[in-house]
Amino acid sequence: MIRIFRITIVVIALLLIAIGIFMLINGSLEMNPTIEQQEKVHITGIAFTFVGMILGVSTCIKRKS
Repeated sequence: MIRIFRITIVVIALLLIAIGIFMLINGSLEMNPTIEQQEKVHITGIAFTFVGMILGVSTCIKRKS
């Protein structure tokens, strides 16, 4: 049961990282985005990537029982 939970958390972490990197590379997907919109997308992309990395690392670390 705990193994399934860990796998699910790792998959969610990988999705967050992938979405964050996608946001960093592509930026805002509007036709003519303003600088403020681009900054918001980049900040959100960094946050997604950071949270995904923390979630993935914290799940993969073996805890002493």
